[in-house]
Amino acid sequence: MYDALILGGGPAGLSAAIYLGRFNRSVLVLDSGEGRSSFAQVNENYLGFPDGITTRELRELGRRQAERFGAQFKECRVERIERLEPGFRAITTDGDFEGRTLLMATGVTDIWPSVPDIKPWIGRQVFWCITCDGHRTPGRTLVCIGNTDEAAVTALQFLNFTKAVTLAADPDLARFSPDVLANLGEHGVRLLHARPDRLEISPDGERIAAVCLSDGTRLACDLIFSLLGVQPNTQIAREIGVKLDREGYVVMDEEGYTSVPGLFAAGDLTRMYTQQVASAVHAGAEAAQTMNYYLYADFQKNAGDAH
Repeated sequence: MYDALILGGGPAGLSAAIYLGRFNRSVLVLDSGEGRSSFAQVNENYLGFPDGITTRELRELGRRQAERFGAQFKECRVERIERLEPGFRAITTDGDFEGRTLLMATGVTDIWPSVPDIKPWIGRQVFWCITCDGHRTPGRTLVCIGNTDEAAVTALQFLNFTKAVTLAADPDLARFSPDVLANLGEHGVRLLHARPDRLEISPDGERIAAVCLSDGTRLACDLIFSLLGVQPNTQIAREIGVKLDREGYVVMDEEGYTSVPGLFAAGDLTRMYTQQVASAVHAGAEAAQTMNYYLYADFQKNAGDAH
Protein backbone atom coordinates (compact mmCIF):
# COMPACT_ATOMS: atom_id res chain seq x y z
CA MET A 1 0.00 0.00 0.00
CA TYR A 2 1.36 3.41 -1.04
CA ASP A 3 1.19 6.40 1.24
CA ALA A 4 -0.49 8.35 -1.56
CA LEU A 5 -2.24 7.58 -4.82
CA ILE A 6 -2.48 10.55 -7.19
CA LEU A 7 -5.04 10.52 -9.97
CA GLY A 8 -3.78 12.76 -12.77
CA GLY A 9 -0.33 13.67 -14.04
CA GLY A 10 -0.92 17.32 -14.91
CA PRO A 11 0.62 20.30 -13.07
CA ALA A 12 -1.38 19.79 -9.85
CA GLY A 13 -0.69 16.08 -9.58
CA LEU A 14 2.99 16.44 -10.47
CA SER A 15 3.50 19.25 -7.97
CA ALA A 16 1.92 17.13 -5.23
CA ALA A 17 4.06 14.13 -6.19
CA ILE A 18 7.25 16.20 -5.87
CA TYR A 19 6.29 17.49 -2.43
CA LEU A 20 5.14 14.11 -1.13
CA GLY A 21 8.28 12.45 -2.40
CA ARG A 22 10.36 15.03 -0.57
CA PHE A 23 8.36 14.23 2.58
CA ASN A 24 9.62 10.64 2.19
CA ARG A 25 6.17 9.34 1.31
CA SER A 26 5.64 6.52 -1.18
CA VAL A 27 3.70 7.90 -4.14
CA LEU A 28 2.07 6.37 -7.21
CA VAL A 29 0.75 8.67 -9.93
CA LEU A 30 -1.96 7.13 -12.13
CA ASP A 31 -2.04 9.08 -15.36
CA SER A 32 -3.99 8.61 -18.60
CA GLY A 33 -1.73 11.03 -20.49
CA GLU A 34 -4.67 13.25 -21.39
CA GLY A 35 -5.98 16.57 -20.11
CA ARG A 36 -5.31 20.20 -20.89
CA SER A 37 -1.56 19.90 -20.43
CA SER A 38 -1.37 17.28 -23.19
CA PHE A 39 -2.28 19.74 -25.96
CA ALA A 40 0.27 21.52 -28.14
CA GLN A 41 0.09 25.01 -26.66
CA VAL A 42 3.11 26.95 -25.45
CA ASN A 43 2.90 28.30 -21.91
CA GLU A 44 4.42 31.76 -21.78
CA ASN A 45 3.28 33.02 -18.39
CA TYR A 46 4.82 30.41 -16.09
CA LEU A 47 7.67 31.74 -13.99
CA GLY A 48 11.20 30.74 -14.98
CA PHE A 49 10.79 30.11 -18.71
CA PRO A 50 11.49 33.46 -20.42
CA ASP A 51 11.10 31.94 -23.90
CA GLY A 52 8.03 29.92 -22.98
CA ILE A 53 7.69 26.16 -22.71
CA THR A 54 5.26 23.71 -24.24
CA THR A 55 2.89 22.23 -21.69
CA ARG A 56 3.96 18.77 -22.85
CA GLU A 57 7.59 19.56 -22.09
CA LEU A 58 6.68 21.10 -18.73
CA ARG A 59 4.77 17.93 -17.94
CA GLU A 60 7.77 15.76 -18.83
CA LEU A 61 10.13 17.89 -16.73
CA GLY A 62 7.71 17.66 -13.80
CA ARG A 63 7.56 13.89 -14.09
CA ARG A 64 11.35 13.61 -14.10
CA GLN A 65 11.53 15.86 -11.05
CA ALA A 66 8.94 13.76 -9.19
CA GLU A 67 10.76 10.55 -10.11
CA ARG A 68 13.96 12.01 -8.71
CA PHE A 69 12.24 12.08 -5.32
CA GLY A 70 10.90 8.55 -5.59
CA ALA A 71 7.46 8.99 -7.12
CA GLN A 72 6.33 6.14 -9.38
CA PHE A 73 4.10 6.44 -12.44
CA LYS A 74 1.62 4.12 -14.11
CA GLU A 75 0.03 5.00 -17.44
CA CYS A 76 -3.54 3.78 -17.21
CA ARG A 77 -7.15 4.87 -16.91
CA VAL A 78 -8.83 4.75 -13.51
CA GLU A 79 -12.22 3.07 -13.79
CA ARG A 80 -13.40 3.39 -10.19
CA ILE A 81 -12.28 3.90 -6.60
CA GLU A 82 -13.14 1.70 -3.63
CA ARG A 83 -12.89 2.84 -0.01
CA LEU A 84 -10.91 0.61 2.33
CA GLU A 85 -10.38 0.64 6.11
CA PRO A 86 -8.15 2.54 5.98
CA GLY A 87 -7.36 3.98 2.57
CA PHE A 88 -8.46 3.47 -1.02
CA ARG A 89 -8.18 1.02 -3.89
CA ALA A 90 -7.95 2.31 -7.46
CA ILE A 91 -9.33 -0.09 -10.05
CA THR A 92 -7.55 0.70 -13.33
CA THR A 93 -7.08 -0.66 -16.83
CA ASP A 94 -3.65 -1.93 -15.69
CA GLY A 95 -4.39 -3.48 -12.31
CA ASP A 96 -5.49 -2.47 -8.83
CA PHE A 97 -3.48 -0.17 -6.55
CA GLU A 98 -3.96 0.78 -2.91
CA GLY A 99 -3.07 3.91 -0.99
CA ARG A 100 -3.51 5.28 2.51
CA THR A 101 -4.56 8.59 0.97
CA LEU A 102 -5.86 9.63 -2.43
CA LEU A 103 -5.42 12.90 -4.32
CA MET A 104 -7.78 13.68 -7.16
CA ALA A 105 -6.07 15.93 -9.70
CA THR A 106 -8.13 14.92 -12.71
CA GLY A 107 -8.81 18.45 -13.95
CA VAL A 108 -11.59 19.43 -16.31
CA THR A 109 -12.65 18.55 -19.83
CA ASP A 110 -13.05 21.52 -22.15
CA ILE A 111 -16.18 21.60 -24.29
CA TRP A 112 -15.11 22.09 -27.90
CA PRO A 113 -17.22 23.04 -30.91
CA SER A 114 -18.65 20.07 -32.78
CA VAL A 115 -16.45 20.69 -35.79
CA PRO A 116 -14.60 17.90 -37.61
CA ASP A 117 -10.83 17.77 -37.13
CA ILE A 118 -10.60 20.63 -34.64
CA LYS A 119 -8.45 18.78 -32.07
CA PRO A 120 -5.12 18.98 -33.99
CA TRP A 121 -5.40 22.78 -34.01
CA ILE A 122 -5.83 23.15 -30.24
CA GLY A 123 -2.90 25.11 -28.91
CA ARG A 124 -1.96 26.22 -32.43
CA GLN A 125 -4.86 28.36 -33.65
CA VAL A 126 -7.63 27.19 -31.33
CA PHE A 127 -7.50 28.29 -27.69
CA TRP A 128 -9.83 28.62 -24.70
CA CYS A 129 -8.27 31.12 -22.31
CA ILE A 130 -7.80 34.88 -22.65
CA THR A 131 -5.38 34.92 -19.71
CA CYS A 132 -3.12 32.32 -21.34
CA ASP A 133 -3.36 33.33 -24.96
CA GLY A 134 -4.88 36.81 -25.24
CA HIS A 135 -1.37 38.15 -25.86
CA ARG A 136 -1.38 36.32 -29.22
CA THR A 137 -4.25 38.41 -30.56
CA PRO A 138 -3.18 42.06 -31.06
CA GLY A 139 -4.25 43.22 -34.51
CA ARG A 140 -5.57 39.80 -35.46
CA THR A 141 -9.00 38.59 -36.53
CA LEU A 142 -10.76 36.47 -33.90
CA VAL A 143 -13.76 34.17 -33.93
CA CYS A 144 -15.10 33.47 -30.46
CA ILE A 145 -17.60 30.65 -29.97
CA GLY A 146 -19.94 30.74 -26.99
CA ASN A 147 -23.51 30.94 -25.80
CA THR A 148 -23.47 32.67 -22.41
CA ASP A 149 -23.02 36.10 -20.88
CA GLU A 150 -19.63 34.95 -19.61
CA ALA A 151 -18.56 34.09 -23.16
CA ALA A 152 -19.84 37.42 -24.46
CA VAL A 153 -18.00 39.38 -21.78
CA THR A 154 -14.79 37.54 -22.65
CA ALA A 155 -15.33 38.50 -26.30
CA LEU A 156 -15.66 42.12 -25.15
CA GLN A 157 -12.42 41.80 -23.16
CA PHE A 158 -10.57 40.84 -26.35
CA LEU A 159 -11.17 44.41 -27.53
CA ASN A 160 -8.17 45.37 -25.41
CA PHE A 161 -6.07 43.49 -28.00
CA THR A 162 -7.95 43.75 -31.29
CA LYS A 163 -11.07 45.33 -32.76
CA ALA A 164 -11.79 42.42 -35.12
CA VAL A 165 -13.87 40.18 -32.86
CA THR A 166 -16.87 38.07 -33.90
CA LEU A 167 -18.94 35.95 -31.51
CA ALA A 168 -20.75 32.94 -32.99
CA ALA A 169 -23.57 31.56 -30.83
CA ASP A 170 -25.71 28.46 -31.21
CA PRO A 171 -29.23 29.76 -31.93
CA ASP A 172 -30.73 26.94 -29.84
CA LEU A 173 -28.48 27.42 -26.82
CA ALA A 174 -27.60 31.12 -26.71
CA ARG A 175 -28.72 32.91 -23.56
CA PHE A 176 -27.59 36.55 -23.42
CA SER A 177 -28.93 39.22 -21.09
CA PRO A 178 -30.18 42.51 -22.60
CA ASP A 179 -27.32 44.48 -21.05
CA VAL A 180 -24.67 42.18 -22.53
CA LEU A 181 -26.34 42.25 -25.94
CA ALA A 182 -26.34 46.04 -25.80
CA ASN A 183 -22.63 46.09 -24.94
CA LEU A 184 -21.78 43.80 -27.84
CA GLY A 185 -23.56 46.10 -30.26
CA GLU A 186 -22.27 49.33 -28.76
CA HIS A 187 -18.63 48.24 -28.73
CA GLY A 188 -18.46 46.59 -32.10
CA VAL A 189 -18.35 42.86 -31.36
CA ARG A 190 -20.23 41.19 -34.18
CA LEU A 191 -22.76 38.61 -32.94
CA LEU A 192 -23.95 35.83 -35.25
CA HIS A 193 -26.53 33.27 -34.28
CA ALA A 194 -25.18 30.26 -36.13
CA ARG A 195 -23.17 27.18 -35.20
CA PRO A 196 -19.64 26.53 -36.49
CA ASP A 197 -20.02 23.85 -39.12
CA ARG A 198 -16.52 23.24 -40.48
CA LEU A 199 -13.02 24.66 -40.69
CA GLU A 200 -11.54 25.88 -43.95
CA ILE A 201 -7.85 25.02 -44.08
CA SER A 202 -5.34 26.99 -46.15
CA PRO A 203 -4.13 25.36 -49.42
CA ASP A 204 -0.77 24.54 -47.86
CA GLY A 205 -2.47 22.84 -44.91
CA GLU A 206 -0.55 24.97 -42.42
CA ARG A 207 -3.32 27.05 -40.90
CA ILE A 208 -7.04 27.59 -40.43
CA ALA A 209 -8.17 30.14 -42.96
CA ALA A 210 -11.82 30.47 -41.95
CA VAL A 211 -14.68 29.15 -39.86
CA CYS A 212 -17.77 28.25 -41.88
CA LEU A 213 -21.09 28.56 -40.03
CA SER A 214 -24.31 26.57 -40.33
CA ASP A 215 -26.07 29.49 -42.04
CA GLY A 216 -23.46 29.62 -44.81
CA THR A 217 -21.43 32.51 -43.38
CA ARG A 218 -17.68 32.27 -43.93
CA LEU A 219 -15.60 33.97 -41.24
CA ALA A 220 -11.98 34.51 -42.21
CA CYS A 221 -9.92 34.37 -39.03
CA ASP A 222 -6.46 34.17 -37.55
CA LEU A 223 -7.42 32.60 -34.22
CA ILE A 224 -10.42 30.82 -32.68
CA PHE A 225 -11.36 30.93 -29.00
CA SER A 226 -13.77 28.30 -27.73
CA LEU A 227 -15.74 29.81 -24.83
CA LEU A 228 -18.14 26.92 -24.35
CA GLY A 229 -17.06 26.13 -20.81
CA VAL A 230 -15.74 23.04 -19.09
CA GLN A 231 -16.90 19.91 -17.32
CA PRO A 232 -15.03 18.99 -14.11
CA ASN A 233 -13.76 15.40 -14.16
CA THR A 234 -15.34 14.42 -10.86
CA GLN A 235 -17.56 11.45 -11.70
CA ILE A 236 -15.34 9.09 -9.72
CA ALA A 237 -15.45 11.46 -6.75
CA ARG A 238 -19.25 11.57 -6.98
CA GLU A 239 -19.44 7.77 -7.01
CA ILE A 240 -17.63 7.44 -3.68
CA GLY A 241 -19.58 10.19 -1.95
CA VAL A 242 -17.33 13.25 -2.16
CA LYS A 243 -19.31 16.45 -1.69
CA LEU A 244 -19.53 18.47 -4.91
CA ASP A 245 -21.02 21.87 -5.60
CA ARG A 246 -23.93 22.38 -7.99
CA GLU A 247 -21.61 22.57 -11.00
CA GLY A 248 -19.73 19.40 -10.08
CA TYR A 249 -16.56 20.83 -8.55
CA VAL A 250 -15.05 19.22 -5.44
CA VAL A 251 -15.87 21.10 -2.23
CA MET A 252 -13.04 21.51 0.30
CA ASP A 253 -12.90 23.19 3.68
CA GLU A 254 -10.51 26.02 4.54
CA GLU A 255 -7.81 23.53 5.54
CA GLY A 256 -7.99 21.60 2.26
CA TYR A 257 -10.01 18.58 3.38
CA THR A 258 -12.87 17.07 1.35
CA SER A 259 -15.94 15.42 2.86
CA VAL A 260 -14.25 11.97 2.62
CA PRO A 261 -11.44 11.42 5.14
CA GLY A 262 -8.13 10.72 3.42
CA LEU A 263 -9.31 11.93 0.02
CA PHE A 264 -7.94 15.26 -1.23
CA ALA A 265 -8.28 17.33 -4.39
CA ALA A 266 -6.17 19.88 -6.24
CA GLY A 267 -6.28 21.82 -9.47
CA ASP A 268 -9.01 22.67 -11.93
CA LEU A 269 -11.55 20.17 -10.57
CA THR A 270 -11.85 22.36 -7.46
CA ARG A 271 -13.47 25.77 -7.41
CA MET A 272 -10.37 27.87 -8.16
CA TYR A 273 -10.67 31.51 -9.10
CA THR A 274 -8.46 30.99 -12.13
CA GLN A 275 -7.59 27.83 -14.02
CA GLN A 276 -3.89 28.42 -14.63
CA VAL A 277 -0.80 26.21 -14.55
CA ALA A 278 0.63 28.40 -11.78
CA SER A 279 -2.57 28.01 -9.74
CA ALA A 280 -2.60 24.23 -10.23
CA VAL A 281 1.04 23.90 -9.17
CA HIS A 282 0.29 25.93 -6.05
CA ALA A 283 -2.81 23.84 -5.28
CA GLY A 284 -0.86 20.60 -5.68
CA ALA A 285 1.84 21.83 -3.31
CA GLU A 286 -0.75 22.82 -0.70
CA ALA A 287 -2.64 19.52 -1.03
CA ALA A 288 0.57 17.53 -0.59
CA GLN A 289 1.40 19.34 2.63
CA THR A 290 -2.10 18.70 3.96
CA MET A 291 -1.85 15.03 2.97
CA ASN A 292 1.53 14.69 4.62
CA TYR A 293 0.13 16.11 7.85
CA TYR A 294 -2.84 13.74 7.64
CA LEU A 295 -0.41 10.82 7.32
CA TYR A 296 1.53 11.70 10.45
CA ALA A 297 1.04 9.49 13.50
CA ASP A 298 -0.99 11.05 16.29
CA PHE A 299 2.10 11.86 18.33
CA GLN A 300 3.40 13.94 15.40
CA LYS A 301 0.33 16.19 15.25
CA ASN A 302 -0.66 19.24 17.22
CA ALA A 303 -2.72 18.49 20.31
CA GLY A 304 -6.46 18.63 19.67
CA ASP A 305 -6.19 18.60 15.88
CA ALA A 306 -9.49 17.32 14.46
CA HIS A 307 -7.74 15.80 11.45
